[in-house]
Amino acid sequence: MKYVIIGAGVAGVTAAETVRKIDSDGEIVLIGKEQFLPYKRYLLTEFFCGTISKEQLFSLSCEDLKRLKITFRKGQLAKSVDFENKKVKLFHNETVSYDKLLIATGGKPRIGPALRSFEKNLQLYYSLEDILLIKEKLDSVRTCVVFGQGLSTLDLMAGLKNLKKEVIYITKKPRAFFPLLQSNSDVDVHQFLSEKGVKIITNDRPVSVEKRDDKFIVETFNGEKLTADLVFAWDDYRPNIRFLENTKIDRKIGILVNEQLRTSVEDVYAAGDCAEIYHPKIKNYWINFGYPNAIEQGETAGKNMTGLNENYRIRETLVFHVLGKPFEARWWE
Repeated sequence: MKYVIIGAGVAGVTAAETVRKIDSDGEIVLIGKEQFLPYKRYLLTEFFCGTISKEQLFSLSCEDLKRLKITFRKGQLAKSVDFENKKVKLFHNETVSYDKLLIATGGKPRIGPALRSFEKNLQLYYSLEDILLIKEKLDSVRTCVVFGQGLSTLDLMAGLKNLKKEVIYITKKPRAFFPLLQSNSDVDVHQFLSEKGVKIITNDRPVSVEKRDDKFIVETFNGEKLTADLVFAWDDYRPNIRFLENTKIDRKIGILVNEQLRTSVEDVYAAGDCAEIYHPKIKNYWINFGYPNAIEQGETAGKNMTGLNENYRIRETLVFHVLGKPFEARWWE
């Protein structure tokens, strides 16, 4: 049996390890688009703040890959999938055949139309490559403008405040809001960030980011002009599945899967931030972001790829820590 896993994040790595525990002889191919060994994306802020080393980020060493008999295709981007013939085409047109396929390509920040022409002036906060680039600039950075949604944005602001940087957060909403619940948490989070020194601009959004000497000038829809050393901006966080366009696999925002993480295509599974899982409680599909969800989904997908028939145990809430304060994160209410 040949198992191919596209995506070397926590869901893909967990699936590979799970498959190996059950099937000691099957061939496992793990395809990762980045030029690094598999790493734990959820620890990037700890590395950013200097509380862990770069080596502590990695989830599998070369020795681990050899011991687990996993073939790791580093720096290989999946270009398309031929589901009829069970082949994955890589960016340089090499094809990799499979018997069972897991798509675990995660999500990525999306820059909307209003800021797309200023993309070269924007800094993302998503990959190890992003963090290494930011760390090179940190000594000369004093003020950062942040515009974005989701817990990764909150994580970024926590990291910047831990590094004693001035943070200006722009939100389109009347208050800083994240998918958190803790006694009217939209109020709690907004007040908490303000108390920690984050300047919050509400009911607004950046419309231009121009470089002037060694600074960036951010102009907002409501006419504010801000000066920053770094500008972090993206509109939202979307599943990274563009390579599946014009294929027969069922998808909406992400890849649609049932509770066993099976897709509409036989022998193909999806897990992590690229998967929209059917939730019986709400009778709809939903993306369960967050690394604890990705770990559990990777384990479930790995088991089912080997022939088991296990349902993913849906987590309704997760605890998320921001600057030492725990918040409860909920995904669909």
